[in-house]
Amino acid sequence: LRFRVNHGAIIFFHCHMIHNFKGLAVTFIAAPDLLQKHMKVPNEVIRMCKLQNIKTSGNAAGNAGFDLTGLPQPLLVNHGAAIGFAERVELFWDIGRLNISRDGYSTWKSMCVNNAVPIPPVHVTQGDVLVLNVRNSLDVPTAVHAHGIYHNYTDYYDGAEMVTECGIPQGENFTYIIDTTNQVGDLWIHGHAHSQLTDGFRTPFIIHEKVKPSTYDEEKLLYFEDWNERAFKDMVAIDAKLKPADFPPLYRTMLINGVNANMSKSLHFEPRKRYRLRILSLSTSSWIKFRMPGHTMHVISKDGVEAEPMEVDGLDLGPGQRESIIVTAHDTAEFNYMYNVTLYANFIPLYPGLMPRYYSGLIEYQKKAPLANIPAVDDAQLVWNDVINMQARDRMPLLPVDRQIMLSIKQFTPEHGIPYYSFGDYAFNHSLVPILFTALSMGELASNSSVYGPQAQAHILQYGESIELLVYNDNSKDHSLHLHRGEYQVVEVGPYGDAVANNRTVVEFQKSGPSPMRCDVVTVRAYSYIKLRFHVNRGMVALFRCHMMHGGYFGLAATFIAAPELLQKYVKVPEEVIRMCKLRGIKTSGNAAGNEGFDMTGLPPPFLVNRE
Repeated sequence: LRFRVNHGAIIFFHCHMIHNFKGLAVTFIAAPDLLQKHMKVPNEVIRMCKLQNIKTSGNAAGNAGFDLTGLPQPLLVNHGAAIGFAERVELFWDIGRLNISRDGYSTWKSMCVNNAVPIPPVHVTQGDVLVLNVRNSLDVPTAVHAHGIYHNYTDYYDGAEMVTECGIPQGENFTYIIDTTNQVGDLWIHGHAHSQLTDGFRTPFIIHEKVKPSTYDEEKLLYFEDWNERAFKDMVAIDAKLKPADFPPLYRTMLINGVNANMSKSLHFEPRKRYRLRILSLSTSSWIKFRMPGHTMHVISKDGVEAEPMEVDGLDLGPGQRESIIVTAHDTAEFNYMYNVTLYANFIPLYPGLMPRYYSGLIEYQKKAPLANIPAVDDAQLVWNDVINMQARDRMPLLPVDRQIMLSIKQFTPEHGIPYYSFGDYAFNHSLVPILFTALSMGELASNSSVYGPQAQAHILQYGESIELLVYNDNSKDHSLHLHRGEYQVVEVGPYGDAVANNRTVVEFQKSGPSPMRCDVVTVRAYSYIKLRFHVNRGMVALFRCHMMHGGYFGLAATFIAAPELLQKYVKVPEEVIRMCKLRGIKTSGNAAGNEGFDMTGLPPPFLVNRE
């Protein structure tokens, strides 16, 4: 359609059908300078507005300038609208719950954004600034964590409730500003308060390169989620009344790209094309095995860090882990193929059809083509994506060790209720003052771990030192461990505890190569140990935690306070961050109890886990 703009006008262009009238429309504002010069609005028109209490001046919200306070959130129809390739990508998220069956089996109030699920993936280009405007329509506070973002001296946007911020009170608005200048790759965004991640507050966050790499023709996104039969708080309420031996097993189902895995769409391949598949595990307590029988897979990145291409038969991803692979399509479209996904966890009882669960999806070359006959192969005969065997693409050498910090995973199982976990004697729990604000307000005492309280499991790191974390897991459960605000080298794994005592080969002893792979989530298997190294290159408050539903929620976390003197020098907390704290009645200075010095009066006693 073509038309000529020959005068100033407000032109409404809309669908004239009854069902589409609400929403299917755009507005053309033609020559507003001529409108202002020649249009004289009759008093009777103004009177009609006054009778309805409608303003007749100002922006869309009736305010001055670009202040849109009071304007209702727009309804997001095109989930692709979250994709932006500009210097500033602005999103509006109204966070709430929606009563829905997402897996086809159970119906309960899932977390949602803008009253819709799944939450649309977020795509930006390196260098963009993501402006995430959040409205909390829940009945509890919320917080939003951009998992994998470094946050150079903007720790207050990390989204870890009561660690780097106070969270967003119910009924309030807050804006996260996320700079992607120095990052690319496969990240994700999720809730970081009140187990909202487990209840579905999660979506991929992809930072694209400024110039598309020439190593592939097209990219596709596949993300996997485990799904519970009820909300997390309801599961906890049931388990709290039972002895641990009587807990009902959690046989979870799976979502693929946000929908019931049994209804997932096909992957469309064209002959001879090279594809980048971004594979993300947004699981909360289950591991994911992914295979494409009949195709060759090369891992090229892990958790947003580029890797030397490594040929594998399959991916084994723990909660929060992400990898990109390159797959070359076959030369012809003679056959279609299947991809296979296994959902499993080593601490859930085996039961045919329920644990593990098996899913598959179609790799479609052409409609109605027959399926290729690919013989089944036992997992033990396949090559998997073991991080200890991967090498970083930038060839960063193995870091020296200035200091080793030893963390040992402990578990305490009460007579009734859910077990508690810790990296030391006490389970991690929130302070009365966010840890960042204690680091900023305590002066020289901020370099003394005691001011953060025993429940913070705080470790003070010095600028410029290289840290080795030695994590022991003398526990029957696998754990998925995440470091906020950075990544670590994975340098060594081996058996430990019960595995050694009983000569069990759970994990074999292995060391990395000269350029260890870096990542921000790593699996430490049952009865094993792992060594991780990272360099302290700035001031920060970083949470190190189990990314699993029960481990993270019931104490398995520690805090690293790096170079607090640099935090005090460079971090300027925005007034809006402080306002969120004031609305919740939370102090923004003082030690863990909100007091001076080492006075912990008022701080709840920590929960003792290590009772040996």
